[in-house]
Amino acid sequence: MIPARAAVVAALTTLAALLILACSGPAQSTRSLRSIKKGPWKQGYKIPAGWVQYKTRFYEVQSQAGLEKAKRLGKHMEAMFRVYVKRFRPTKSFPTKKYTIKLFKSRGAFRAYGAPPGAAAYFSSYDREMVCYDTGKWFDEPKPTGPITGGKKKADDPLAAAAAAAARARYKMDILGAASHEGWHHYFSWYVGSQVQLPSWINEGMGDYFYTARPMKVKGRAMPAKLGRMNEQRLSTIQFAIKHNKHVPIAEFLNYTQSDYYSNPGICYAEGWALCQFLLHGGNKKYARAIPKFIRLVDTDTNMRAVTKGAFRGIDLDQLEVDFKAWVMAQSLDGQKPSKQPPKESPKKKGPDQGS
Repeated sequence: MIPARAAVVAALTTLAALLILACSGPAQSTRSLRSIKKGPWKQGYKIPAGWVQYKTRFYEVQSQAGLEKAKRLGKHMEAMFRVYVKRFRPTKSFPTKKYTIKLFKSRGAFRAYGAPPGAAAYFSSYDREMVCYDTGKWFDEPKPTGPITGGKKKADDPLAAAAAAAARARYKMDILGAASHEGWHHYFSWYVGSQVQLPSWINEGMGDYFYTARPMKVKGRAMPAKLGRMNEQRLSTIQFAIKHNKHVPIAEFLNYTQSDYYSNPGICYAEGWALCQFLLHGGNKKYARAIPKFIRLVDTDTNMRAVTKGAFRGIDLDQLEVDFKAWVMAQSLDGQKPSKQPPKESPKKKGPDQGS
């Protein structure tokens, strides 16, 4: 028989050991996730347990969320690559190296890998990869059918719970939309091929513009996606900002640095999306040429102020401000339809064969 004091010591020792194991588990998981090779996995690299690698023409998807989701993400990004190319035709040959995408199975794993707080996805030109996680929301999945009625319901009413869940889902980040956003950063970085910091209004604004894109099969030279859909997460914010005079004046906003943009992210991200949406789909042909012209100019010029001035030459920025605010306040999510496709501006140099 074990003496009482010895039994207590043994019990405490066992408890301490269990606590050490419990505390060391997540740390070991974090260390193992951070040890995963960044960027492309070359032939011969030992793929970590629980991961799969799936390659398409332009992408290498490294997935912790299984092969089926890797294929869906790869298929979507191939379609979006065609959209980027169609919208902003490059003047150089396509890259021979595949773009790398890491898909984590959960937000916890995504954060343990080293993702920035608050992000649903990110692109690192240094690591040569875009990184995202399975948010649980994929727009390629069929939506639940059946109406959800309104009215005041009891807290335990299943209809009220369903309505609340639908409201939360509306603002939940869609993984394919997030990938489209980061894929634009990937494409734009390759397109420009410069380490000069790009203006956030167009870099982030066009990312959020592509977030709502819905790829589709088309014939001939038509745009292979529905573009110009409203961004639910941004519209209400920019409307509130304009209504309360909290948005950034356009003339100032166009010259915002990344640090300026990030200092007020809620409003700046919303305004960046709204400005790009307005310029491309507001119905003014002169305004619609500003973004394609900016993309064309920045291909050969790293002076961003000069590029911005050239892109908006002939446009009265004070009048643009008035038109922009009026357009924003007139928009609605109810019964939205995709806007007309924006007019394309042909590049001065003929681009390479884009393939099918």
